[in-house]
Amino acid sequence: MSNEWDFYICNVNNQLASVFLDLGLRKLVPDRDKPNLLWVWVQLKWPREDGLSASSEFEALTAIEEKLNETLDERFGAVLCGGITTDGRREFYYYGPRSDGLEPVVGDVMIKFQGYEFNCGSKVDSEWRQYLDVLYPSGEDQQRIKNRKVLDVLQQKNDTLRTPRDVSHWIYFRTETDREEFRRAVSQLEYRAESDTQTGSGDFPFGLRILRFQSVMPSELDDAVIELCRLAEKHRGDYDGWETQVISNA
Repeated sequence: MSNEWDFYICNVNNQLASVFLDLGLRKLVPDRDKPNLLWVWVQLKWPREDGLSASSEFEALTAIEEKLNETLDERFGAVLCGGITTDGRREFYYYGPRSDGLEPVVGDVMIKFQGYEFNCGSKVDSEWRQYLDVLYPSGEDQQRIKNRKVLDVLQQKNDTLRTPRDVSHWIYFRTETDREEFRRAVSQLEYRAESDTQTGSGDFPFGLRILRFQSVMPSELDDAVIELCRLAEKHRGDYDGWETQVISNA
């Protein structure tokens, strides 16, 4: 149905989880022709201590996913919308027009992958709540995905991310008063205001660019950005991203 796959790390039921999904499905769901949610949970053989999958199982899990996708599409007209790796298992979630006889079909697939325990099931989910409420990232998780993509670009340019540096952030506001209140609040976090603009669009025309010398290591960068997102929301603003220089170690 789409091909905009991505992933993010979060907590599911108080357990560390890695969620992967087709983000492009968001504008297409709910698909009334596929009202049934089908799931297959596969127990990992050698999970990491944090419950996520190790690189040693990558090829096997990829092969399982490909065979499940092929078979469930052929037998049920089902499409994979995403999955979760958490607590020592990989969960696959599909939507299709039918689901009768799922267990023997999945059993025939999994018998080819000796030693992998599994369970499966289905239910009516015509509103696609599993995709929308569980798999689809929150606003903060979407920002973490954006952060990772920028960091990936830096690393592609031989930046190890280990060197702290100036990072610029953009935030837009509904009113000049909101912008000034945010400016006062963010100064307490050691940010410096670089410039004001009135180039925003729609409901957020008043922009502010701020700067701080900080770490760009993934977890620390995420923490800083999410803090700004929450502070911007508190002041009726909209966080619009960040940039920094490349420090190449080539």
